[in-house]
Parts: sequence; structure tokens; C-alpha cells
Amino acid sequence: MVLLCGRYEGIDERFLEANVDEEISLGDYVLSGGELGAAVIIDAVARLQDGALNDAESAAQDSFEGDLGLLDCPHYSQPAQHPLGDVPEVLRSGNHAAIAAWRRQQSLVRTAPRRPDLLDEQALGKADRKLLDQARQALKQKAGP
Repeated sequence: MVLLCGRYEGIDERFLEANVDEEISLGDYVLSGGELGAAVIIDAVARLQDGALNDAESAAQDSFEGDLGLLDCPHYSQPAQHPLGDVPEVLRSGNHAAIAAWRRQQSLVRTAPRRPDLLDEQALGKADRKLLDQARQALKQKAGP
């Protein structure tokens, strides 16, 4: 694979027509050159190679992975109590089933406002709809009248 990085106005169209078989867009915005886009592609591909990540399972838990392709749930580190907020109790509970349900719910809650198109493209199962509804109700109660 060869990544061509045009600068400002790009690369001569004649060269592109004669030599390029695929173009990749990272989104609907304009950069001054293709170097940043190339770096994003290199990173996205390289991290999937064996040994690139400390734990191969890490990539399987990233955003857009899994059966629905949801955004990832929030992550926390130490200390458990901090002036910016505490790590949710469920994550400190040791209850793996409850932790998995919380992570799934948080992924749904994050995806709904940020990337509703991901939920629209997929048929949510009954369990996922229930998790999302519970989270929405909790947010309403927290916000108050």
C-alpha cells in the first residue's frame, strides 16, 4: 500500500487517474495536506497487527467493535475517589455480570446522542432497549423537573 499525501490543492489529476485505484476520506473536513490523514490510517492499521497492543483483546473492546458497533463505554483509573468524581461503584464491585451490563448500557447511552446513526442502522434487541430506557429514565430523574 502506498499513501499519497497531497499538499493544499492535492495531486495532479492525471497522475491520480493513471495510478490510484482507491481514495480514502476520513470525513467531511479539509486539511492542508494528507500527512495527518495518512498518519491516522497507519495508526488504525498498525494497532491491529499481532503484538502492536499489549493485550490483543484490547482491540476487540474498542469503539465500533462487537455485534452493534457501539461507541466504547467510559474508562476510569486510580484513585477510586477523586475531586473530579468517583469511579462508579459497580466497577469496584467485582460483579462481572453487573460490570458487563453497566458497560453495555454506557455504550448505548454514549452512542445515542453522539452517533445516533449507529443505533438507527441496527435493530436493538429487547435487552439493549431496556438498558437504554433505564439509563434515559435515570438521567431524567437526575436532571429533575
